[in-house]
Amino acid sequence: MKVLYCIDSLCSPGGTERVTTTKVNWLAEYGNVEVFLLSLYEESPAYFQLSDKVNHICIHCDTTSKRKYKEELQYILSQIIPDITVCVSGLSTHLLPKTKDSSKKVLEFHYTKNYLVNFVKGIETLRFKNLHLIKMALLQWQLKRTSTKYDCFVGLTQRDVALWGNPKNMTYIYNPLSFRAEKKSSCSNHKIIAVGSFTPAKGMDLLIRAFGTIAKCHPDWTLNIYGSGQDEALLIRLINEYSIDSQVFLCKPCSDIKEKLIESSIYAFPSRSDGFGLVITEAMECGLPTVAMDCECGPREIMTPNCGILVPPKSIDGFANALERLMDDEPLRIDMGKNAQLRATFFYPDNIMPQWLKLFDSLLTNGNGES
Repeated sequence: MKVLYCIDSLCSPGGTERVTTTKVNWLAEYGNVEVFLLSLYEESPAYFQLSDKVNHICIHCDTTSKRKYKEELQYILSQIIPDITVCVSGLSTHLLPKTKDSSKKVLEFHYTKNYLVNFVKGIETLRFKNLHLIKMALLQWQLKRTSTKYDCFVGLTQRDVALWGNPKNMTYIYNPLSFRAEKKSSCSNHKIIAVGSFTPAKGMDLLIRAFGTIAKCHPDWTLNIYGSGQDEALLIRLINEYSIDSQVFLCKPCSDIKEKLIESSIYAFPSRSDGFGLVITEAMECGLPTVAMDCECGPREIMTPNCGILVPPKSIDGFANALERLMDDEPLRIDMGKNAQLRATFFYPDNIMPQWLKLFDSLLTNGNGES
């Protein structure tokens, strides 16, 4: 079987890039699949390491040149003649269904249906917000229309399939874990960790507000937030407002986040909106209990009640109380951390990736994603 993946960039430390790398590496190493990965040429190397068995193709094309990209894509399809072509994100999303070749087309969606609307809602100071919301709703409608042109549309959660209205060509497959951790957290260090972009959707401002209300009662605890993005100035302002600059640290993205997780004792997931929450599974693999906002998609399907605490969406007080509960009870942290390790095994690539092989086989056999 030949499978071609299309993504604009592999240079970002984001979840989509991490998951895509994990998937193509597994398929090439263990799936008996000839894997091709198409991306735009960039001077920086891929952020996450690709297997030597993955055929990485880079094309020189400006992201605004849809015509040029379509020509390049059509040529590559004619040369490779893949059985399956998978769009991960970017330029290929709307162009792949318009190409002329015999491969089955699969659209992966790495967000929740309402992510654009939720993103705009989370920007407190945005002018003409209602106009932006109308624009985002239109983009979502266009994506839904495009998704019907694919042989299969794959979301990340059961909940998201329902949000899209349970289309006949849609299914879901959870993200595979990107690493294994032989060493686990002792859950004894007084460190809380969060990982994600500094954007409204990820809710790092909510986390700082929650921690800010309890920090003075726990002067020996620190909060390390790994990421970058547009809200950095806001986060710095909040840290100063709560006078917690000696306890809260904004850290640059880290390619080896595993070690940082193992050094910590609680994982914080304050997202207003998320497609899945890959880093929750990574934290569980490292033996951390998680405090998570029960946002529209993700945490509820990842976590079980004995490996973390779900908090009502956007509840700063609820998040603070949940953090404090774990901060004050080391035996509870340790117990939840052990349960989290067991739950994490469900997301190992060896358990998740065969679902993709089954989907591909079904598309080639039956013409759709149904087994």
